[in-house]
Amino acid sequence: MPEVSSKSPIVALSALIFGHFLNHFYAYVLGASLFIIREDIALTNAQVGLVGTAQIVVFAVFSILVGIIGDRWLRSKNTFVPLGVLLMGASMFIVSYSQSLRGLIFAAILTGFGASFYHPVAYASIADLFENKKGIAMGMNTALGMIGTSITPVVIVTFDEWIGWEKAFIVFGIVAIILALLMFVLFHFMISYKRTPEEIEEMAQNKNLKREKKFTNWVKKELLVVLTIIIMICLFFSVFRSGIFRITNQFLSIIFVDNYGFNIFEAGWITTVILVIGGFTSIAGGLLSDKVATSLTMIISAAGSTVMLLLLVVLGDVVSGKGAIALFFIFIAFLYFSAAATTKYVSENVPQKSRSLALGFLFAIPSALAGVFPWFFGWILDNSTFKWSFVFLLVLAAASTVLAFFLFRRDWKIGKLKRGQINGENSKVYIPTYNDEK
Repeated sequence: MPEVSSKSPIVALSALIFGHFLNHFYAYVLGASLFIIREDIALTNAQVGLVGTAQIVVFAVFSILVGIIGDRWLRSKNTFVPLGVLLMGASMFIVSYSQSLRGLIFAAILTGFGASFYHPVAYASIADLFENKKGIAMGMNTALGMIGTSITPVVIVTFDEWIGWEKAFIVFGIVAIILALLMFVLFHFMISYKRTPEEIEEMAQNKNLKREKKFTNWVKKELLVVLTIIIMICLFFSVFRSGIFRITNQFLSIIFVDNYGFNIFEAGWITTVILVIGGFTSIAGGLLSDKVATSLTMIISAAGSTVMLLLLVVLGDVVSGKGAIALFFIFIAFLYFSAAATTKYVSENVPQKSRSLALGFLFAIPSALAGVFPWFFGWILDNSTFKWSFVFLLVLAAASTVLAFFLFRRDWKIGKLKRGQINGENSKVYIPTYNDEK
């Protein structure tokens, strides 16, 4: 497996976390601003969802490619993160000068392409640098990413009040370009990768194989090791969770404006406060997953989200604005609780050398399958009521709870819920192989 080192792992982690913050901010600032932009361009809720869908699909496709390249071309691990920020920064200028749905979709496509460069590579690097503390390290990384997502509503409404949203996106683009260049230097200075002698020898042997044999070996040694039944269940758990996450981040401000009578500025601030405070539960979830089985964190998150969505379906039309804020806050807190745990579960159930590929699948497959969810949610809002749109979210949450239960039951069977098998000298990580599925 590749040897990962850093002159200062804490500084390296800080750089990776900051990269995650930027990745989420620039990935979600367009979607978060659509509740303002829609009035200037006259977008329907379905069209608002379509912009998000376009970004998600592109993100999904290229996340897989980044995962494959990240495991095979080690130097890319230091290049891809700042490159992604640079591309997303370029999309900001397109948003500023586009006054049509087509322009927004093109900007969303470029944003999705840039966003795909972070997760497979950076999460694998964090897992490699903090092998024994993956939960807390990923929890901190996830929390900063969530904060990057969470502050987008308040940033965009503040800049809109100050200089207008068009000029705001120009400012965002300039800042992204500057930070991308600085990060490029920092990543190359702080983190280094090299292959072990065994890997170099294996690669030399593979060069002598025919192309067909190379592909067969790759499928057997990497693809089938990654796509086991357990990992596939985890991926589909993430499909439903990712769908809920993306819908709420894109439509929460719109719901506060359209359903609860808040003005645009108030809705932006309320959304940010809910997402920022709720996002810190990802750290708590990461800490818990270092103490007990990761699947326990996942089932707490899924079940709690399901209960809160049920309350929103039943009470959403009758509670006051303050009551709605309280319900949404608790719902988001439960939803974010498993943000780090899901990533940790995948990374601890695949070989280390295949982590970038596995995490590429984790962020790609769920995004691809859930890509249509924002559009469908917006279509329901346009053609029905708030209650029925949240019934759709409730179905997604219930499905994720069922899948989390299967993972929890599997960990119970193999004795992974016992504290001694999670931490300590006798702890072992169960790594499935493709032979396990035969």
